Amino acid sequence: MAKLHAYLSFENAKESMEYYKEVFGATLLKRNRMDENMAKEWGMSTENLEDTTIHGGFVVLGNTIFCSDRFGKGEPFSSSVTLMLDFNSEDAEDVAALEALYKNVTESGAEIIDPLDEKFWGGKMGIIKDKYGLLWMFHAQAYSKLK
Repeated sequence: MAKLHAYLSFENAKESMEYYKEVFGATLLKRNRMDENMAKEWGMSTENLEDTTIHGGFVVLGNTIFCSDRFGKGEPFSSSVTLMLDFNSEDAEDVAALEALYKNVTESGAEIIDPLDEKFWGGKMGIIKDKYGLLWMFHAQAYSKLK
């Protein structure tokens, strides 16, 4: 069965992956760099290829996010792109993970768009903008009520 994954492009995916490892506690996946033949084929410099990423990824709380460099193409993130991490509010470990992650990310200097707190629909939500301009929604809801 197919799976849906976020795929993000950064100016420097190698640096971004390290940021998510440090701030979000992400586990890094293999990072494939561009080789000389590919750089020549794409009309790019063959210098500093060790810092390039043609495909890589990281895992945040069991969620895989893939990424690559923009290679001078594509736009920076806008507010129309949001990643949501959803937690089960009926699971104490999930709630603790949500609160710990939100605290760590906001203490790292991420911009708080909407503070993490209880919402009128009975869930808990907060939105931050990370240092790359990517919006992250931290959300908790009662999974038993989804059925």
